[in-house]
Amino acid sequence: MRLLNEGACPPEINMATDAALLESIRQGQSPATLRLYEWSAPALTYGLGQRLPEPLIAACNSFSLSTFQRPTGGKAVLHGHDLTLALAFPPALLFETTQRVSPRRVYDVLTERLIEAWQRVGIRAVRGTDSAPDPQSMEDGGDCFATPALSDLVNADTGAKLMGCALRVKQDGVLLQASVPLREPVVDTRLLFGRSHPIPTFQDSDRLRTALITAFEEMF
Repeated sequence: MRLLNEGACPPEINMATDAALLESIRQGQSPATLRLYEWSAPALTYGLGQRLPEPLIAACNSFSLSTFQRPTGGKAVLHGHDLTLALAFPPALLFETTQRVSPRRVYDVLTERLIEAWQRVGIRAVRGTDSAPDPQSMEDGGDCFATPALSDLVNADTGAKLMGCALRVKQDGVLLQASVPLREPVVDTRLLFGRSHPIPTFQDSDRLRTALITAFEEMF
């Protein structure tokens, strides 16, 4: 597997790069790739099929937040204070089938390794318990972190969402994108989404960032 540890990248580059990774996997032009990166400026991404609430669009404009559609599903994520992971690979790497595998099956396999990575840095992680939110629903303000879905990881001790995950599964390529909040966000989520959500607080976010990068690299 190819490893790309890219540090802080411009917001306009990140989603385009992840989309290009998936396409290159589908064309057989790249090996399976783990890409780890951060954001040189705050930005908001939203999932395929999501309809952004008008208040969220207005809030992004008021904070001069750029918005970018992800090549995966899920709901809106505020970036700039997080470590982001993109994992692109052909399904045959994990599954002995030429047929399209279900997103649930892919999650079942990948979350085992993600949970183990968190355990290696001393944090007990478990999968969320809620159903995936409706991408068209406005009740949560469009916020991914408002719902700890089955595809996400939460802190087993505090219930705070540790990692929001989104997936795109094609017959010839899979892309997982995941966001790990490390610090308090630059923009108040209550002002952005109209509601607050539990934010993980870590005593030494820089040390955790380094440890997580190592753990993710080892697990994949």
